[in-house]
Amino acid sequence: MFWRRFSSYTLAILSIIITLPAVSEEFPFAVGEWPPFISSNAPGYGLHSELISEIFESQGHTVKLEFYPWRRSLELTKVGTLPATYSWSYLQEREGDFIYPEHPLDRLNDVYFYRKDRFPNGLPPLSFDELKARSLTVVGVEGYWYETVLNKAGVVFQTVATEEQAWKMLLHNRADIFIENDVSGDIQGQQFLGKDMDNIDRSAPFRTIPVYIMFSRHNPDALRMMEIWDRGITELSVSGPDSRTQ
Repeated sequence: MFWRRFSSYTLAILSIIITLPAVSEEFPFAVGEWPPFISSNAPGYGLHSELISEIFESQGHTVKLEFYPWRRSLELTKVGTLPATYSWSYLQEREGDFIYPEHPLDRLNDVYFYRKDRFPNGLPPLSFDELKARSLTVVGVEGYWYETVLNKAGVVFQTVATEEQAWKMLLHNRADIFIENDVSGDIQGQQFLGKDMDNIDRSAPFRTIPVYIMFSRHNPDALRMMEIWDRGITELSVSGPDSRTQ
C-alpha cells in the first residue's frame, strides 16, 4: 500500500513538473547597423531583427540587441562574451569559433557598386577571376566574407574600417568596385553619398546566398539559443502558406 501511494504521489509530482511552462529568458545578440535588415533606428530594429524576435517570442523568450561596430560584434561573439551575432554568410574558416544553425535567416543578393562614368556601358556580374583578369580594384570592409575570397583569387583589394569609408573611396575613384547587398547598398549609398549617389550604379547579382545567425562555440547559452531558433523557424515554416519564411 505504501509503495502504491508513493508511486501515485511521485507520478503526480512528475506530471506537474512536466506541464510547467518553460522559464522565459532574455538572450543577447551582438549586431551592427545594416539597414533595412538591422538598424537601431528602424521599427523592430530591422527586418532580420523582427524575425528573430518573433521566433524567440514564439518559444517563450525575448531577445536583446547590443549594437557595436561590426568587427567588434564579431569578436565579442567569437570569444564568447556574447552568444550570437547576425547576419553573416557562411565561411568555412569561421567554423572553429562559430556554429551555423540548420536554418538560415534569409537569402540575399550581392552586387557590384561602381561609378557610371567608370563603366558607361554597365558592369556585368563578373566572377572574381574576371575581376582579376581586368585588373579591377575592389574596396571593402576588413573582416567581411569577401576579403579572404578576393585575396585567394588574386584580386586587388583595399580594406577600410567602415562602409562609409568604402563608399567615399568608390565615389572619389580610389577603387573600381564596392561589394554589398543590393537592398542595403542602395540605402547606404543614399545615407553616405546623398545626391552623389546619382553617379553610382550597380550590377546584376553575382551571387545569391543564405545568411545566418552565428552562435559562439565559447558561450554556454549558444547551443540552447540555436536549438530555440531552429525549432521556432521550423514551426513557422510549416504553419501555413502565409508564413514569412516561405
